[in-house]
Amino acid sequence: MEIITKIGSFIKTHALVSVIILATGLRIFNLSINPPELNWDEISMGYTSYSLLETGRDEWGEPWPTLFRSYGEWKSPVYIYLLIPFIKIIGLNAWGVRLPAALFGVLTVYLTYALGTRIYSRRVGLYAALLLAVSPWHLMLSRPAFEAGVALTLILAGLLFFLRSLDSKIPNLRSLLLSSVFFGLSIHTYHSAKIVVPLLLFYLAWVYRKVFTLKTLIYPVLILSFFAYPIARDVVTGKTQARYNQVGITTDAELTERFFRYRNTAPFGDLGNKLVFNKYTFILSKGFSNWTSYLSPHFLLGSSSIRAQHSIPFRGVLYFVEFALFVYGLFLLKKSTHPLRYLPIYIILVGFIPPALTKDIYHVLRSILTLPWWQIVAAVALVDLISKKYKYLKPIYFLLTVEVIIFLHSYFVWYPRAFARDWQYGHKEIASWIKENESKYKHIYMTKAYGEPQLFLAFYNKWDPTWYQSENKKLIEYESRGYPWLDQLPEYSLGKYTFRDINWPVDNGKNEMVFIGKGDDFWEGTPHPLSIYFPDGTPAFHVSEGK
Repeated sequence: MEIITKIGSFIKTHALVSVIILATGLRIFNLSINPPELNWDEISMGYTSYSLLETGRDEWGEPWPTLFRSYGEWKSPVYIYLLIPFIKIIGLNAWGVRLPAALFGVLTVYLTYALGTRIYSRRVGLYAALLLAVSPWHLMLSRPAFEAGVALTLILAGLLFFLRSLDSKIPNLRSLLLSSVFFGLSIHTYHSAKIVVPLLLFYLAWVYRKVFTLKTLIYPVLILSFFAYPIARDVVTGKTQARYNQVGITTDAELTERFFRYRNTAPFGDLGNKLVFNKYTFILSKGFSNWTSYLSPHFLLGSSSIRAQHSIPFRGVLYFVEFALFVYGLFLLKKSTHPLRYLPIYIILVGFIPPALTKDIYHVLRSILTLPWWQIVAAVALVDLISKKYKYLKPIYFLLTVEVIIFLHSYFVWYPRAFARDWQYGHKEIASWIKENESKYKHIYMTKAYGEPQLFLAFYNKWDPTWYQSENKKLIEYESRGYPWLDQLPEYSLGKYTFRDINWPVDNGKNEMVFIGKGDDFWEGTPHPLSIYFPDGTPAFHVSEGK
């Protein structure tokens, strides 16, 4: 009982420290095993950083690039370079790849406190930080190695230093330059930031248009131009928009075909039909539809996403109590006198533009840049209720606590078992078996049904990056053949490894070879030196030898 009293006393006197400790614990507890294994992007960024560390070149042989080919989507560079010292110290493993994201997630909680305090009040900042610390939306995206979370941290840091530059009558140049650096880095961390950051800067420039002179802005503009130049340069080569060409609205072939089919039957004449039904009206119409979907209770409170890597299916990204507080808080923002009192609404609205421009709806990860403004507005409401001594505060606390406990239990206990297949479970175990047994076989065939298996083997078995680069360069032909990703080639090889679909009626007769396939690739009764099962008991991989 005395211990509980001491803990309670510590929390009261060190509230912010307590929130940071909570946020840290939730983000690093069992970090290497929940999520249960590393996914494609984590593996790719980890091995790319390892290759740079060892050779100064990425896995395709490019020296210190500003965009990484990766699987063909041209990844932004900041997180990959950020990983290098962690992999050097911790090693090429889950901790080395995920710890930077987790630490940046904790830093985001602190920045939430700092921004909430500056714009509203210290109590608002403190409650907002607490809400973000236990947020399903933020917690699930700050444990895996998602570069989007790092971009969010950099944007918030840029905003904080921007506000610090205004602490004196004459804007502080040092803070303003740091702000520009953080904003500039963010657009090289995650693609969504390329849209959100310019719109945020436009908003800040408008609100504080009477504060800054052209002389004050010369150096910040030069810094931002420095960061913008590589993006503008890569627009010419097509690398910058490569990812959009894979996931953009117009890549939904069925929907676009139906839209343009209407042009042939519309009653407005040839010119009128083209004006009504064209690429730009399609993007505007579908984009607006997608954008409004993110503001719906279905996304925020219901089945937020079908992608179990980003959220727990069949539950929203906000708590019900949190959402109710947010709605109430919207009506309270006008009470603040700070010039940025309506910034939360603005960022939420523009933060949904990047995901709205893609074919996927309810994409939790691509909408992460709307955080932590939901929590800040909810905290405004909570502080108001506390100041009014609202008689139903205890039920609010109780319901929110129950929601938090249910989520944390679901995520830390149920999630690793139920959704292991969504995290490419089994590749680590397969890589370990191959490392011990590869010398027994002249050739190793592995299914590519799960996608890009070669990088999983390279990561877990620490393949020599120099050898990998030389073998990988031969495979760039996938681009000239019109494939957006390497594993869309019917078959490809690196040394003695070949990656393709397993055809057991044919492969069964090949001697001195081993075949690694998914659960249904082999005949019933086929002997397996190794079988890997998902935690729910269904087969992930079977290994069989040709006879």
